[in-house]
Amino acid sequence: MGCCGQKRSALKRELNNSSYRETENSFDSQPDEEKTPRVFEYTGDENLILKGISSGAVYRFHFKGEKLEVNYYDSFAMMAERDLKIAS
Repeated sequence: MGCCGQKRSALKRELNNSSYRETENSFDSQPDEEKTPRVFEYTGDENLILKGISSGAVYRFHFKGEKLEVNYYDSFAMMAERDLKIAS
């Protein structure tokens, strides 16, 4: 029963010939302007210290209205914080 090996070979040929490789790394091919840091404004009343989930950077918000640049990849987790908003 050589059908399994033939199916694997056919799949490899199909993947090599398709545009799959172009879309496989589409995350890394985003334009640079989409990877620039985002600015967040603190709306809380007390101090807030957060650690970036991706970069490991520490972000310290000391007072209401303070704005900090946040790493692009950390910014997605920061959006979940109730006392932070993206500054426009």
